[in-house]
Amino acid sequence: MRLCVCLPVYNDWESVSELIAELVQVDGVVRIVVIDDGSTRLPNVDDLTDAVRGKARLELISLTTNLGHQRAIAIGLSALASDITFDALVVMDGDGQDDPAHIPVLVDTYRSVPDQTIVFARRSRRTEGLVFRCGYIGFKILHRALTGRGCDVGNFSLIPSASLSRLTHLSALWNHYAAAVLCSRLPTAKVDCPRRARVAGQSHMHVTSLAVHGLRAISVFGETVGVRVGLALATLIGLVFVALVAVVGIRLATTWAIPGWATSAVGLLLILLLNLMLLLAPSVLLILSARSGTSMIPALDWNDFVAKWKVIHDGR
Repeated sequence: MRLCVCLPVYNDWESVSELIAELVQVDGVVRIVVIDDGSTRLPNVDDLTDAVRGKARLELISLTTNLGHQRAIAIGLSALASDITFDALVVMDGDGQDDPAHIPVLVDTYRSVPDQTIVFARRSRRTEGLVFRCGYIGFKILHRALTGRGCDVGNFSLIPSASLSRLTHLSALWNHYAAAVLCSRLPTAKVDCPRRARVAGQSHMHVTSLAVHGLRAISVFGETVGVRVGLALATLIGLVFVALVAVVGIRLATTWAIPGWATSAVGLLLILLLNLMLLLAPSVLLILSARSGTSMIPALDWNDFVAKWKVIHDGR
């Protein structure tokens, strides 16, 4: 199986060079495409050429500006969908935390599942600190509550070339790669692969960028989130209305109520009812507006963000 590897990178050139040196040792890797996400440090082309050792074709796609990891992946996938010379595409982070030694595991899994199945590496072990891991667990709980779907994979995955066109014509890909795959309704498979430590340097991700990353994943399911939140609010409105009727019934039909209690209870319940209805309105508007705007389609618009696409080594 001929494999192409897509590596988004922002200034992590030392990591990428070491990662490329490992990738060329993997059976089937014939093409490596590095997506330079508007780096402020220029890559050392000689280091990249030395790393590839003449064993694979090496290309560099430079973006016009820094768009973020997920959008760099979207552009990389769309560019490669227009120039398919491989059987499957492997997406990896450029910091080296995704281990090239696990690529054969993804390939073996792919061979055992139906065609067009996208195989994800599920992160069975993480190397980040306690604060990050606690935040990640909280995000997974929130993601499940709002979307009804689990979120236990990252970017490390194998995409059959036959699935690229369908995936890159999905506007959700512009926001979040893994979430877009779920939206595409393409079949998926998961295999446990522990993450390793960064090859070099420090992570560019901080608390704010991690929060934005999580919100982008949730935003892909905007309509689903709107419906689920709307149903939850409608249920609460129904419960408040039942409580309101019960208070009025107790006040008029029994002698249980303490003087003045019913008036206070009705007032509080009416305020709560009004607030819930005000919250319900944006949820309905979110659902209605989700289909009204013009969406970014990566397969059609990717070229607008590419400053240069060059071959560093032709693999000969």
